[in-house]
Amino acid sequence: MGGDCSLWVRAATLQLDDGQWQCQVTASNYDVQDALSSPPAALAVRVPPQTPRILYNGSHVLPGQNITVPSGGRATVVCEARYGNPPAYIEWYLEKERLTAWSQTNSSEVERPRVWAARSVLELGATRSAHGRQLSCRAHHPSYPSPYYRDSYTMLDVTFVPEVSIVGADASSLASLEEGSSALTLECRADGNPSPYVWWTRDGQVIATNGAKLIRAPITRNDSGIYGCQARNSLGTSDSVKIEVDVKFPPRVTWVGPDTVVEANLFSEVTLECKAEGNPSPSYQWYHNPNLSSMSGHLDDGYPISSTPQLLLHNVSYTQHGRYTCIATNHIGLEERSHQSEAVTLNVLGPPVGADTSAAHAWSGAEGRVQASVCADPPPRRAAWLWGSLRLDVPSHIGRYKTLEPTNINGCYRYTLLITSTSMSDARVYVLHVENERGFSSHSVALTVHENFSLTETAHVAPLIAAALLVAALLVLILCLVVRCRRRRESVEYKTDDLDSEKTVLPADAVYSPRDQPRTAAVSRVGAGGPERGVGGMGGTGARYSPGALQVRRAAVVLQPPTTV
Repeated sequence: MGGDCSLWVRAATLQLDDGQWQCQVTASNYDVQDALSSPPAALAVRVPPQTPRILYNGSHVLPGQNITVPSGGRATVVCEARYGNPPAYIEWYLEKERLTAWSQTNSSEVERPRVWAARSVLELGATRSAHGRQLSCRAHHPSYPSPYYRDSYTMLDVTFVPEVSIVGADASSLASLEEGSSALTLECRADGNPSPYVWWTRDGQVIATNGAKLIRAPITRNDSGIYGCQARNSLGTSDSVKIEVDVKFPPRVTWVGPDTVVEANLFSEVTLECKAEGNPSPSYQWYHNPNLSSMSGHLDDGYPISSTPQLLLHNVSYTQHGRYTCIATNHIGLEERSHQSEAVTLNVLGPPVGADTSAAHAWSGAEGRVQASVCADPPPRRAAWLWGSLRLDVPSHIGRYKTLEPTNINGCYRYTLLITSTSMSDARVYVLHVENERGFSSHSVALTVHENFSLTETAHVAPLIAAALLVAALLVLILCLVVRCRRRRESVEYKTDDLDSEKTVLPADAVYSPRDQPRTAAVSRVGAGGPERGVGGMGGTGARYSPGALQVRRAAVVLQPPTTV
């Protein structure tokens, strides 16, 4: 005999119904031990726990509060979900990343022993990357509404010493900075907690800026230097981040000398110097213009002589006097920039200098010129031509002799002695004596007088020249005829009726003799009876020619009359 011993508990309460339940059947009488007991059945009355809360350093972290941890340190954070039955299961999350808790303990509440307190402890290592991220504690319980868990949140406030970086300092923009046409904007970006204070330095000195931004517009050469960016907060000071700002500007000659006019003694040493500013550092080029009368200042009037800032002239001579100009050049990007200095005038001072000896030529009966050139500074104050026992000052004249004023070409003077109706007796050595404030010099000129051809000599020579030209023309004509005959002899062949198809070579006179005049043609024939020679005339039996040979035209020959010189 059996029966249903089920128990239906309505409106279960934690205090009365939670626990172990057993079904028991009592004995049929006191004498028989037939009582029965079922295995215990646990009835758990579920009670949802309170919303989990986070504790740090023993204090409840209220909503909106953060957990402050120094970078590199460790924080012990507790999450508890109380008054639940059964105890809640707790998880930790950093953003969406699940963390592993150090431990979770469940204990009954002291004042309410039938409910539980779940407590989870998290050991968190603080890093810079965790700053500002959300830390959440999640309690799972089947009594919670779907999705059967509740969260509690807090933010991590990780403190650290600031780190800085410079924004806007790319290599291409820094390399193209040019004075007057470029602007520079840099930002010192600092990452630190608490929020740091930022400042800029140039070449180690603090400069005033607009907060974290450094603005230079337009930029100048004075803005060049090593710029540094630093930041500081309550935890310390960042390392300095530095960049170099190099502002380019075209060259400008600032000094050239030792003066704009330099005087130097002949055969002495002179040093000219050029100084220029520019970025990149400029290169130098010296130009020399020996023409002191040129005031244009164009480089086309001179020629390059040196590419160093200092121009050293050894053993200076009169050829080195003139204007010296310095050109400073640099390159900004792909463009060449240059600046020209003021000209430095070099005056070489000394006695007259020129060739010791020279020569001149004249024709008998014509005008003769005896010339000599000297260089001197100061200019010569007196000069004279000397020959034999005569002396003729410059300028003056006597008889057939006349001296001209010297012509000045870049500090050198050309003296001329004119001789009218030059004769053979004028062939001699003439001496030019020149003097200035620094000394004197003498220069010899040997005059050679040549005789002119007379009309009688010309009449004797002319026939000889004409005969020579005629002979030359005849030789050229004969050479052309010989060459042409050889070419025709190699190419012209014909057949005769009397020689049984034997070949006969046409002589040169048969080809080039006129058709309308009788001629004698010698034809060599080779046969069994030996060679025979035939003479052709008006009534005789002449040689027979091939049609091709008879069609050869005689080349026209024109003899030009000789030229009379």
